[in-house]
Amino acid sequence: MKYDGKVTASALLLSLLTPGAASAKEGALLLEPSSKWNVHYADDFCRLWRSFGEGRDQITLVLDRFQPSDSFRLTLAGQPMGGPKSRSAASIRFGNMLPEQKLDFFPGSFANNVPAWVFANNVRIRPYPDPKDVAAVAADGWISDEEWASVTAVRIGKPFSRVRVLDTGPMSDAFDALHRCTVELVGHWGIDVKRHGSLTRWPKPVDSPATWLRSDDYPRAMLEKWQPGLVQFRLTVGEDGKPTACHIQQSTNPEGFNKAVCDALMKRASFEPALDADGKPLTSFYISSVKFQF
Repeated sequence: MKYDGKVTASALLLSLLTPGAASAKEGALLLEPSSKWNVHYADDFCRLWRSFGEGRDQITLVLDRFQPSDSFRLTLAGQPMGGPKSRSAASIRFGNMLPEQKLDFFPGSFANNVPAWVFANNVRIRPYPDPKDVAAVAADGWISDEEWASVTAVRIGKPFSRVRVLDTGPMSDAFDALHRCTVELVGHWGIDVKRHGSLTRWPKPVDSPATWLRSDDYPRAMLEKWQPGLVQFRLTVGEDGKPTACHIQQSTNPEGFNKAVCDALMKRASFEPALDADGKPLTSFYISSVKFQF
């Protein structure tokens, strides 16, 4: 299940890159586990997290999943993430079998205002193909069991000048726990899980999701502070294709952006309804994210 509709509200387009403040030493810094794997069951998402290293070197790896899928929202939290002050990019590699990825992130904060990199788009352990490469897109499939099992470490390169390696060990059981959690999640959303399990069509936007958010939806208070934002949302879509509710699943700045996002989506989003195995409309959901950026 993939959602390729992206919603973006932009003000000024600037190209800013602030490198991390890591010391220029040779060799990678290996960070061993300093906590157990934890799975958190929330109302709108499931979270898998674990900390690595100690003191000022400690980094917490956080994987949030908002629906059953093979992707997740990646967050890295800890004092080493305190360098970048604006949108930037990081080199990330899951295990040794899969390619390195260059992933955009926003600076933010995690529990108790710990600095964090909140990655802008949902991430897979295997990179998404270039959307311009039609053959690669057609051949792209779900992450295989072999690929999940290949992840035994997470490597973080640039913007660090010294690579950090999170020594996760085999992650198959942790990924399985995250999957089980998200399968259960849908049942708490007022969705007929049995009918939903054999959809012949997901809710289909009537027009481009890019038109749902406009520049003037950027909250003035956040604009004046040059504050970027990233908001993950879920719309409940009724049998008539109209959104009946907007749920914020995660936000980098809840007080600044959440209301603006839901107000715009409830006013402008429209869909062709989901269809069950008999071709009959049913209540479903649509999940995506909004990026507020300069």
